[in-house]
Amino acid sequence: MVATTGWDYIVVGGGLAGCVTASRLSQYKPSARILVIEAGPDVSNDKEILQFQSLNFIGGKFDWAYKSVPQKHYDGRQIDIPAGRALGGGSVINGCGWFRGSRADFDSWAEIVNDSRWSYEGQLPYFKKTERWYSTENSNYHGQDGAMYIEAPTSTGRIYPLAEITRDSWRDLGLQVLPGCDMNAGDNIGLGDINENRHKGARQIAPLAYPLGGVTVMNEALVESILIDKSSETKATGVRLADGTELRSKQVILSTGAYRTPQVLMLSGIGPKETLEQHGIETKVDIPEVGKNFNDHIMMQLNWRLKDPSKGFALGSSNPLFSKPEFGTGTPINYVVNHEVPKDSLVAAITKDEGKAPGPDHYLLKRPWGMMETLVVYCAMPPFPIDGTHISNTLMAAKPTSRGTVTIASKNPADTPVLDPNYFATEVDKYVWRHSLRKAASLMTGDTPLGREVIAGETPPSGFEPLSVDSSDEYLDSRVKAAGMSTFHGSSSCSMGTVVDTDLRVKGVQNLRIVDASVFPISIGAHIQAAVYALAEQAAVIISQDE
Repeated sequence: MVATTGWDYIVVGGGLAGCVTASRLSQYKPSARILVIEAGPDVSNDKEILQFQSLNFIGGKFDWAYKSVPQKHYDGRQIDIPAGRALGGGSVINGCGWFRGSRADFDSWAEIVNDSRWSYEGQLPYFKKTERWYSTENSNYHGQDGAMYIEAPTSTGRIYPLAEITRDSWRDLGLQVLPGCDMNAGDNIGLGDINENRHKGARQIAPLAYPLGGVTVMNEALVESILIDKSSETKATGVRLADGTELRSKQVILSTGAYRTPQVLMLSGIGPKETLEQHGIETKVDIPEVGKNFNDHIMMQLNWRLKDPSKGFALGSSNPLFSKPEFGTGTPINYVVNHEVPKDSLVAAITKDEGKAPGPDHYLLKRPWGMMETLVVYCAMPPFPIDGTHISNTLMAAKPTSRGTVTIASKNPADTPVLDPNYFATEVDKYVWRHSLRKAASLMTGDTPLGREVIAGETPPSGFEPLSVDSSDEYLDSRVKAAGMSTFHGSSSCSMGTVVDTDLRVKGVQNLRIVDASVFPISIGAHIQAAVYALAEQAAVIISQDE
């Protein structure tokens, strides 16, 4: 039984951000008494989770298995939204993609909140601190002795038969190889190696990379609310568990992620007054923006039929190359590509969304953006079998402008939060997808090495015609509506600037901070885990220096 009083820090949520923050605070302040409270189990000694196939845990025992509300712009479909329910959070179930985003992402962040600490240069030392990079190239941008091993197909000897053809096909479409083939050095528009946080193929989960030896961890305990004292000034004094136990601390750090953090705040009486009143919760601090600005990246997958499966291009074929041990150390991909979209059509889409033509300082026009990430995957994607007859694309819209909400269903903390990402709601998002699906068709079936030598055509879902460069806008929209899914990259539901200040303190509440993806004020144009690790690294420094 843990002590109920005397804690210096209680970290609510032992996910990725919570583990990093607690581990670093223990290092920076060795005398501090730190408690991490995690709703899920400790899986650090579960060897199964470290293996490549552990992505199968999505929908399984370590997944909160959330669903969105019916999505208006997806013809009413409810979307599965995975979230890690274990010590380590998303690092236990994610795909291990390591993409930090671009300089433009973080410079925009810093500009919005007027604090250079959150710019690319401000965050770079913390990105480097997370990394044990696999090469010395671009060493100004990478750490060599950080917490997390980062690998690439080249570093593990995983060069697939279609690697050169894929690279040349993108080059034919005007996408250039980034310096050092590095997607993680500030510029992410172009082609780079795929990077993963693995060590010899093994998953790098947060509590193993950031040890919690100096921290007390309470597993399988659900926090109901933050204890708020308003006797003299509004301040956090600890937490109440779902079983009624109260634990007191000098500071509370909320790290339950973009889905749960707004819920915990609202159950604590911090959030939009009208929502709190609706559920009979006393309003302690009225912050209307709690749960607003919520966004997630849309992902979509396409399966392409090979002209000659006997050439052994795809996993599932009889090619003996794939039985070599190095090919079990990561996803069957060599490269990731981010590309822009034509500015004139983007301006037209912004104008339609906002009712007036944007100026040159508009967020989407002021800096260059990789608007779509596209992967060529050397196997089929579900529901197709991995039998050597297909390869696939995975596309992820990197800079969505659609915004949704997170709210509560009841006063019961065991009830899941109400998640409405509001996918595919803007003309900008529709335009980016139309352009990008046509680009994928050009890559796979056009006058490229893939189109000429490898791909026979798309095998579409039942009820659809094969994708082509001539597909209509209406057809392309219908494909996204039918197949768009979550990347479980939820963010921004307690944004910096509206809900927290640049020191991560919840506005109007002393001794309460948020450290997780909910504080992103923008949609990061990449898979978000690298940005969350760096956020937590800097947060631990800020908190440790706050006496």
